[in-house]
Amino acid sequence: MQTQPADAGTGRLHGKSVLVTGSTKGFGAAMAERFAAEGASVVLTGRSETQGRQIEQQITDKGGQARFIQADVTDEGSVRELIAAAAAPTGRLDSLVNNAMAMDQVGSSERPIADMDTDGFGRIIQVGIYGLFWACKYAIPQLLKSPGGSIVNISSLAAVAGIASLPAYSVCKGAMGALTRQMATDYGPQGLRVNTMICGLVLGDALAGDVAAHPVAGPRIAQAQLTRYGNLNDIAAMATYLISDESGFVNGAELRIDGGWTSTAQFPRLSEMVSGADTPSSR
Repeated sequence: MQTQPADAGTGRLHGKSVLVTGSTKGFGAAMAERFAAEGASVVLTGRSETQGRQIEQQITDKGGQARFIQADVTDEGSVRELIAAAAAPTGRLDSLVNNAMAMDQVGSSERPIADMDTDGFGRIIQVGIYGLFWACKYAIPQLLKSPGGSIVNISSLAAVAGIASLPAYSVCKGAMGALTRQMATDYGPQGLRVNTMICGLVLGDALAGDVAAHPVAGPRIAQAQLTRYGNLNDIAAMATYLISDESGFVNGAELRIDGGWTSTAQFPRLSEMVSGADTPSSR
């Protein structure tokens, strides 16, 4: 697997120990590569040892520090052991990035809620809520040992906008924002920062071209983007900022990295809606 290349590192995360859940592909792998390039010691985790070792190798081949620890975030004992192993080399953990999500289940199990299977709903919740809870529960005591401890939660547009046929995923991402505020309130006075990234549409270069050329999806998506399509570097760059000391005044925040998608309601142009109608000047 190849992720989009990160920008050259500047050492912004030098000396920091960072755990990224769900880091064997996609957002997680891109963030892990960027953190390592910026000087962090990164712990990768996921269910696939093959994919995890591949990302680990890609990072170490570039001179970065990375360790893969296989774990299952649907199992509390596995998460507890993961956190202990991640913190073991230094006796502390500086940052936790909660990125794991049961995307295979989202793709296969989600339906409008009246049609959704209870077990399918539960499998998504197990990762998106219980996995998040356990990761934070066991990581926070380690993070509090760090002078700049932080948690970054990776969310999506489903947290702030209705998306058809995604009830379980939407529940998980909405709850993530609420838990972010609650943890920031409880642990902010002890120096821990907790923030959420609400990520918009992110496409690889090839997929972006295919989407742009689609006769239906292309124009609709282009209209909703106020800037451009997002890429993995956009996500990794914001996450790097949030775990760096540069964001020391940012806590309990939900930051939208979506190209402006949620800033516009996509109404038709008002001038077009009223053209030809009676106006105050014509009455």
